[in-house]
Amino acid sequence: MEKCLALFFLIIGPIIHAQKPSVPAIDEFVNSIYDSISYIPSISIGVVQNGKIVHQQAYGYRDISNKSLAETSTQYYIASTTKSFTALAATILEEKGMLDFQKPLAAYFPKINFPDSIQADKITIPDLLGHTSGIDNCADMTFKLAYSGSYTYDELFAILTETCSRGDYGAYRYSNFGYNLLNLIFIKELGKTWKQVVQEEILNPFGMDKTFSSYTELLESREHIATPYRALGINGKDFFQIPDNIKRDDTMHAAGGLYSSVDDILKWLLLQVNNGEINGKIAIPSKLLSKTRELRGEIEPDRFGLGKYNMSYGLGWNIAKFKDKMLYHHGGAFTGYSTLISFMPENKAGVVVMVNDNQIGNGLSSLITQFIYDLMDQNIEQDNPDWKNAYAVSVSNIKVESKEYGLDRMYQDYSNRMKRTWDFSVPHKVITGAYICQDGNRPMIRIFEIEGKLGVIQGNMNASVEPYIYPNTIRVDMFGIGDMLKLEVDGNRVIGFTYKDNYFAKL
Repeated sequence: MEKCLALFFLIIGPIIHAQKPSVPAIDEFVNSIYDSISYIPSISIGVVQNGKIVHQQAYGYRDISNKSLAETSTQYYIASTTKSFTALAATILEEKGMLDFQKPLAAYFPKINFPDSIQADKITIPDLLGHTSGIDNCADMTFKLAYSGSYTYDELFAILTETCSRGDYGAYRYSNFGYNLLNLIFIKELGKTWKQVVQEEILNPFGMDKTFSSYTELLESREHIATPYRALGINGKDFFQIPDNIKRDDTMHAAGGLYSSVDDILKWLLLQVNNGEINGKIAIPSKLLSKTRELRGEIEPDRFGLGKYNMSYGLGWNIAKFKDKMLYHHGGAFTGYSTLISFMPENKAGVVVMVNDNQIGNGLSSLITQFIYDLMDQNIEQDNPDWKNAYAVSVSNIKVESKEYGLDRMYQDYSNRMKRTWDFSVPHKVITGAYICQDGNRPMIRIFEIEGKLGVIQGNMNASVEPYIYPNTIRVDMFGIGDMLKLEVDGNRVIGFTYKDNYFAKL
């Protein structure tokens, strides 16, 4: 159910918790962000410098309607930053002799008749983890695991035959599929899912008892969870909309399936920058950490954030060079959440930023991270005396852009959509029912009616539904972007519909 709160209801302030270590300059910068951009639910930050925690603070509200303050123990969904955990777990298993990084995909699945279009006799686990396999799954395995939750493991193994080429072998192409395929290797070789592997090889040994791969266990732990928000809302006027779709156990997958807190991720950063030591004792051989950071060929830098410094991708980490120092980082974003984890081993520094919003959270987490690394630079005042003003300008630009390209356009689009009316040639009761995807790749979709309003559900996903611009069409919004569902009507009955290039037949 959608839930919106008007901005005037609550102006979020930069409330912090001073009993934990705090760097005043970071507090001041976050204060300036909140002064300029008030529609940010919460920001949680952890900083390591010289191998020690120097900043551990949370700002704003984890739950706006109840005015519940965020804390550094607050849980956020960390999405694709999960990849670094899965990759290190696999590296540990290889060191133990339980996995073989030289063994090709065809040897791991000898009974699967992989198509000739992929090089199953060459693709290895490092290719899967480093996004250089050149493959994907044309039966929508990634969609099932990340969004709908409609699958069994037997079905996932069966659709391996529909593994397909999505690029040249050896060329970098970011994809969740490699990590989800690794999960099937875990199950086949070890009889364990990625969740069990990460728990046993990473979370338990490293004392990360507040990081969860199970939403059910997270709820049972009674840890506070940051409510996911679309901070800009959906209509340009009402803010802090709670998305319809949030993660559940069956959609928490190997490429993006952990909830965690700043407190726990600081343990992860300390492990990374202190060469595998925890409290002066070796928790993991440093050579295994180094293996996840090895250069695997060049990649094109992104245009934004830390990605513009990228030079390669290791195993679960983007590899960049920032001010002539190696920087390893990974971001994670899903509806309602944004996380950025990064570290620089040379000066034993690391930063984690979590925001319970993904509309402007991605840009803010990157901006805050870069500010903190600049703040650590002892030569910054000499090299760029005006550096803080440059960040002030960046904050102002985010405010302007979020209004001009976000709120204003959102309001205009929403206003236009609200003028539409339903244009069906048949009654609602004829439209409602269950529809099966013709090629079997996508889960069943149900159209229902409650109190005169239509709704759409697919697996775990609930969609916002509105009239569209053509007769016998529905605007369906499952991911924050509306898509057209076009009914096929024959006389006084509905035969099926087309949605996202798939045909669904009515049962």
